[in-house]
Amino acid sequence: MMIGSSPYSKPLLTPRITNNLYQSLGVDKVVVIDFSPDFSKLTGEEFIAKLASLFDVRAIVIGENFRCGQHADTTSKEISEFLHRYTHNAKVIVPHMYRLSDGTIDSSTLVRTMIIKGKVAEISALLGRNYSLDLAHIPSRNDEWPLKVSLGLFVQLLPPLGEYEALLVVNESFYYVVRCKIDDSFLTLTIEEKTLPIKKFAPLRYDRLEFIKELSIKDVN
Repeated sequence: MMIGSSPYSKPLLTPRITNNLYQSLGVDKVVVIDFSPDFSKLTGEEFIAKLASLFDVRAIVIGENFRCGQHADTTSKEISEFLHRYTHNAKVIVPHMYRLSDGTIDSSTLVRTMIIKGKVAEISALLGRNYSLDLAHIPSRNDEWPLKVSLGLFVQLLPPLGEYEALLVVNESFYYVVRCKIDDSFLTLTIEEKTLPIKKFAPLRYDRLEFIKELSIKDVN
């Protein structure tokens, strides 16, 4: 997608949510590679050699269908060969793909399909958590209810037009059940007045919106 060889598709996560997930799993360091035109031209061997020059590589864990290098022509077999050339006793680990009860491979592609269809209630079983939209960049005001956000502000993949039950997470401490409506221009959140103690908290920070289930969605082709 970065070099234009595949259509652009909005991500499922933002860097902030990704880092929070890694931290919750006990990951100490995250290295983000700038996928530049020069980087895209590296062969698989050059990529492994660069990793070995920067880090004390003990293991590389990849999926069964993982490929790297220019033209994505380097498979796990070649990666293992290259790793032995540039490291000492490092290994390549290829876990089996996690499959659902019907044999379907659980993958980000499947999650993306469910989001596009608006089947958000099924996503928690695939992810082990609700699908979340990052709201950290949304300006927060205690008095602006219903909360209306332009769709153009979201970098993540959105479910289709319709209404959803969701959890609004505030200050990473408070959870409120809200009704989420997505139309052609805005994502609007409403909440019952009797359950709106949000105004008591200052400074207020919207953290994320977790989709629970679909209430009504327009026809999705």
